[in-house]
Amino acid sequence: MTIAHRLNKRVALQQLVKGKTPSGAPTEVWENVIKTGDSKIWAGKRELTGRQYVAAGGTQNAVQAEWEIRRRAGVVPAMRLVYGADIYDIEAVLEQQDGSLKLMCSKGANKRG
Repeated sequence: MTIAHRLNKRVALQQLVKGKTPSGAPTEVWENVIKTGDSKIWAGKRELTGRQYVAAGGTQNAVQAEWEIRRRAGVVPAMRLVYGADIYDIEAVLEQQDGSLKLMCSKGANKRG
């Protein structure tokens, strides 16, 4: 299967941008990395694991997934991937020989908000 056939979902890559309000208070906002069009790229998804655990008196769910995108410069683990209402923290970025990047991600109980 070619890379084009595997990439069948539209996702946004986001990075945390720090700034200040006019009064000088610090701010942190997630912004789309791609600023043109609908800010989305094509990606493919494969669920790796899912787990459920108890934390702080409630049940939490966590999912690990592998996302595949076409190779592009500047994708780093400090970013996140957004698919619909789901937010995935990028844990690792792995370059592949076929011109793609594999993004090893986690979702649920997000550390980065």
